[in-house]
Amino acid sequence: MESSLRHLSCAPILYLDHSGDISISVRENEQKRLLIADFVAFRPRKIMVSVASGASLDVCVADFARGTGSFLVEASCEGDSSEFAFRLSSLALGEDAKTFDVRLVHRLVHQKGKVDMNGIAGGSSRLHFLGETVVERGASGTKTRQDGRIIVIDPKASCRCSPALRIFDNDVDAGHGAVEGRLSDQELFYLQSRGIPEQEARRLIAMGYLSPIASYFPEGVREKILSAVEEGI
Repeated sequence: MESSLRHLSCAPILYLDHSGDISISVRENEQKRLLIADFVAFRPRKIMVSVASGASLDVCVADFARGTGSFLVEASCEGDSSEFAFRLSSLALGEDAKTFDVRLVHRLVHQKGKVDMNGIAGGSSRLHFLGETVVERGASGTKTRQDGRIIVIDPKASCRCSPALRIFDNDVDAGHGAVEGRLSDQELFYLQSRGIPEQEARRLIAMGYLSPIASYFPEGVREKILSAVEEGI
């Protein structure tokens, strides 16, 4: 699925520590990317998206802010062969309580969708990933998937991944997955057996979950994301 999404030929839209709701309409045959990076205070917001025929929108969110609230995405693929992707890395620490809720609707034929959310919950924080993908009748040939993964690194932290599919057409390729829980003892043992101290092993595993989002951002922001990951874990 990842490789099937179009590469963008235009400059991305970058929101750095930006507050407020966002509304985007991607016109026919346009390709756009929306980049959001938060490092200070978590900002509850709503993103409304409409994608026309032959168009695509790629939304990438790097959330390393402190706070409480909900981040809601409502995306609608309105035209034939339209595409939407949402990628998230989120770090919750201390008393943070964050909910990310992504709702995607496919309406017409040969559309593509990808929702991929990764998170780390530490301290006594709460991190929730919710999502619903709807494939309406008449959206034949659509390929769509949503995944949520959260690792809990402290005993008092909690998490929830709850993806859902509602399919009203038979000729579709749709799926979802959810992984939530503590760091794997097997992964820790493997790294420690090769001489890596436990704390460093935990950091390396967590880095593997959160750092890939940096590749979608320009260089200066990319470095800030990697530093936020290192300092937060």
